[in-house]
Amino acid sequence: MTMTETLFGGLVAVVILFLAARRAGLSNYWSGVLSGTLPFLAYLGYSTKVWMGGDVVAIHFVVFLATAGVLGVFGSMRQQKKEKMHWAPKLIIAFFCLLAVYLAVLTSISMHGLPEWAARRLLPHVGQRAPHTGIPGILAHDENHLYENQLKRSEMQRKLGWMVRLDGLDTLRKAIPGDVTVTVADAGGEPLKAHSVILELLRMADSEDDQRVVLDPVAPGVFRARVTLPGTGQWIVNINVARGEDDYLQQTPFIVPAQ
Repeated sequence: MTMTETLFGGLVAVVILFLAARRAGLSNYWSGVLSGTLPFLAYLGYSTKVWMGGDVVAIHFVVFLATAGVLGVFGSMRQQKKEKMHWAPKLIIAFFCLLAVYLAVLTSISMHGLPEWAARRLLPHVGQRAPHTGIPGILAHDENHLYENQLKRSEMQRKLGWMVRLDGLDTLRKAIPGDVTVTVADAGGEPLKAHSVILELLRMADSEDDQRVVLDPVAPGVFRARVTLPGTGQWIVNINVARGEDDYLQQTPFIVPAQ
């Protein structure tokens, strides 16, 4: 299940449990305690098998208990006054309900991005590609030097004039092997007889998933390897091409979409 399903499903469970507890004769206090605690404990058990992160668990905890608390306050006020509730408390309750929905939507977008139809309509496209709106994760501290190294190489690579094309990244999916092909040509457009072509696949959310893949030559200037990536989200690939003392580095970001 996705985070959106567990969050909204839990909210429905909180409401149902609260109403059932009140019908069974429990007080508003205990109805609120049980309706907020039981769905969270159920989610906590689920999270031991499908871990989404401590922040997601905290969001479920706050939303479930806050919803149960609002229901308890609402029930107590109705019980004490025995009359229609004033518009001000209703406005406060509506605000917190909308806030819970808003936070759930933002969290879902951060993990999975906007739906394709929404991204296509609301956001501009760059290079005929739909933008990825999910948060890629935390940049590992030991990877902060990547762009600095690339800038130092830029002048040398400009003089070499090599042309490097990488194909197959857009077909990669989590835990599914896929072929990646690198085509290398010299400044004159002729196939380059490179001594080695190596890919460094860096996952921005978790450096433990980084991979180093050596490509095999399959034709003049063409190198290929089969790659299996362990996770979705934002990645960076370093293409390292070497011939004698000359070496070339090209860096490309790409997205492995959620299945």
